[in-house]
Amino acid sequence: MTNKIRNILYLAAFSLITSLSLSFADSHVVNCTITSGVFDKSEPIDNGYCASAPNAYEVVAYEMYLCTSAPTAPTTTSSMGLDNCFKNWEVAAGSTLSVQQNQTIDVPGTMSRPPNGTYTHGVMLIDNTFGITMAMEFDEAVTAQDGTSGVYCATVAGSGEYGSSNSIPSATSTCGASAITAGKFVEILTTFDSTFDATATADNLNGTSASITGYLIDSSGNLAENDADVDKLMGAISFASAVNFTDLTTTLTMSFNVGEGMAIYNNGSNRLVFGSGPFQAVITTD
Repeated sequence: MTNKIRNILYLAAFSLITSLSLSFADSHVVNCTITSGVFDKSEPIDNGYCASAPNAYEVVAYEMYLCTSAPTAPTTTSSMGLDNCFKNWEVAAGSTLSVQQNQTIDVPGTMSRPPNGTYTHGVMLIDNTFGITMAMEFDEAVTAQDGTSGVYCATVAGSGEYGSSNSIPSATSTCGASAITAGKFVEILTTFDSTFDATATADNLNGTSASITGYLIDSSGNLAENDADVDKLMGAISFASAVNFTDLTTTLTMSFNVGEGMAIYNNGSNRLVFGSGPFQAVITTD
């Protein structure tokens, strides 16, 4: 039999649900309350934050591995241990992947069939930048970072760094009295916390048993030691269900669940900030 591996990314129809606070992997998530498509203002502004899926979520991906056991975490003097992993996809120069609900996209690059076996973990090497595009309506007027106010808010085209020493992007949002066309805001992530932290874990993603640990790494693949040291991000994913390859396997389908892909929060001055959150990779075989 000739095995045919399809490289398809499919974002399933997840409802606008859970995510995290300011860090990539705060496991104590707060769901945005959304009624008939309208967001409750109290969570991101009065209570500090909530999270949901954006209209579009964009990452730049380089490599993906399937692993028969958990990979060894990188350290400041060594890269991630991938001895039990097989590289099943790569684009050396990086491929920009933009995923949305209910859309299927073809992915460029080299896809390789893993050996037969049971794979419990995955690893993805991505850039430390996240594109967020979102237009939304609140139940009460909200003030944006640009000083505008209204019940309709959206991301602003541009980029900004989420870094240590409480550094947050300064121009992510705009609001008004009528619907706004969103721009793509690119968050540059150089820490997982307000003080430098190169490692973070999110558990029970989207109510599943899946988890992901993110590692900010330097250009050598070692764990970064400060904001300026960060070059890329490696995500190690523990699958909710193992991925099995047998002689009969002909198709690999990879899904991105970005129900936790967007954080919205108060910048400390009652102004709305858009930021990134983790994604869940779901892999199935036929």
